[in-house]
Amino acid sequence: MSQRENPLPAVNLLFLGLVLLLCPVSAIAQRHGGGHGMGGGFPGGSNRPTGLDEKDSLKDFHQALAVQATTQQSSEFRALVRSTEAAQAELQVFVQLSNKDNGTQSAQRGPLDNALEMARQWNKRFQEGFSPVQKSGLKEILKKLAKADSDVEQEQKMLDQSLDLKAARIEVAVHSESLDKGLSYFHDQQLAVGREMSIVVANGQDMAFTLPQVKSPIRVDNQTIVVGVSGSLSQIAAQGSERTFKLELSADLSDLQQDITELLRAQLDASPVCGQRVAIRRATLAPSTPASLLVVQLHFERWICTRTDGQQTSNELGEGDGTVEIKLTAIVENPNTLKVAAAFGRIDAAGMLGEALRSGDLGEDLRDKAAQLVLLAARAGSDFKIALPPAVQNSATIQSVKFHDENVGGLSVALEGQVEISNEQANQLASQLNQALSAETVPSRAPGTIPQLSKRPQ
Repeated sequence: MSQRENPLPAVNLLFLGLVLLLCPVSAIAQRHGGGHGMGGGFPGGSNRPTGLDEKDSLKDFHQALAVQATTQQSSEFRALVRSTEAAQAELQVFVQLSNKDNGTQSAQRGPLDNALEMARQWNKRFQEGFSPVQKSGLKEILKKLAKADSDVEQEQKMLDQSLDLKAARIEVAVHSESLDKGLSYFHDQQLAVGREMSIVVANGQDMAFTLPQVKSPIRVDNQTIVVGVSGSLSQIAAQGSERTFKLELSADLSDLQQDITELLRAQLDASPVCGQRVAIRRATLAPSTPASLLVVQLHFERWICTRTDGQQTSNELGEGDGTVEIKLTAIVENPNTLKVAAAFGRIDAAGMLGEALRSGDLGEDLRDKAAQLVLLAARAGSDFKIALPPAVQNSATIQSVKFHDENVGGLSVALEGQVEISNEQANQLASQLNQALSAETVPSRAPGTIPQLSKRPQ
């Protein structure tokens, strides 16, 4: 490098420093200077607005720097927002189930209370990490956040009291709506704090996006289970304005695991006067990566009916208890279409029960119903209209699927695929994710569109 070139880096650095100093000051001055006039320039110049005190502008600039979030605070803020979204999602599920008046309020109250407590704990934890300067600079907006937190606590107590007193559905609905409004305001104030701390939730240039969790209710006869779906997008290639992301989705089947015995009973229990009677004693569903394993304990009886002198008499031909293992494997069949295959493993049953399982209608029904139940829940993860923001719904493909062990024994469905979008779509994606954070609850399946599985005809 020649000696003539040496001064240039210093000049560039000086120019860059001036730009970085003046631009934020100008932006902050516009935000806080709404009551000042605009026009003219500074003495001897023509480009600087008048009516703004230089000392005040620098003060605002330094205050903005002082309250700016650290990397750890930015990470904690995103966890905070997700926890509040989770509470909003649990409330929506609670409202949907309460509207059906099927006695599920008490069952769903626990998850809702836990989610609300978690959201408020994250809110407290986030603020505990503030420096004295941050607490001072954010004092006014933190007052609003504290008021929103208190309102959520009070609305939760009122809803719990109405449930304890077994209040009428209309009263529960009123308290649920008030809690929903309180949570939305709480959410908005959290985002307002994040904006003041210069925390950007999503940007179109990001190399990775976290997809907000959604809750998808599924109805089986008169029972409802909820599948939570979360995911992420990670860029793996880019060419010109086109970008390719790896798509990862996870559907939580813990509700299905918990209720699998009752769900199978609703599908398979039968006690006709004549023929075979079936009673599901117990069922467990567990991960066996990449498959899952269903173990069913059941009781079986076979009755025959005879008619003598115009009267029907039923007699038991045989009975038995048995245990059967069913291996369930998920595959992708055709574009974005999931299928679950069921195959018997060990069958510990003799006599008529063993025969009915190995080669009779009972074995076929048991395999089919088990596969249908698991498939219905697993498909929540591949329902792009629910699981993905609109910007990428038509650009996603699922390439592989498997069952996964979640938190030691918990069952989930892991789906992997790709999303190919343009830079413009990436900007839309970021905007939609931020809109979901600032104005909406976590998406849930709309009432009337809940997938259903009906009991077999008797």
